[in-house]
Amino acid sequence: MNFPNSYFEDEIRAGYYVDAKMKSSWAAQLEVLLEIDRICQKHHIQYFAEWGTLLGTVRHGGFIPWDDDIDIGMLRDDYEKVLKIYREKYTDKYVVLDI
Repeated sequence: MNFPNSYFEDEIRAGYYVDAKMKSSWAAQLEVLLEIDRICQKHHIQYFAEWGTLLGTVRHGGFIPWDDDIDIGMLRDDYEKVLKIYREKYTDKYVVLDI
C-alpha cells in the first residue's frame, strides 16, 4: 500500500489526538490485513470485521482514534484452514501465534 506523507501527520480525530506513531501502526496493520485478504480470497475463505474494527469503520470511517489493533473473525473451519495455509506456505514470511 502507498500512503501519502500527509497520512502520517499528527491530527485530531473525533476530539482525540492521534500522533504519527499511531498512524504508522495503523499503516502496518493495514498492510497485514491486505495480505490476509489476499490469502483468504485466493483460498475462498470468508472473514469479517468485528469489535472495534467494525465500529470504527461504521462510526469513524476508519480506525477508532484510540484503537491500536484490527479485529477480524471467521468460522472455526476457515480459521483452521488459514492456520494450515500459513504454516505450510508462509513460514519464511510470517509467524502465526495460536493458543
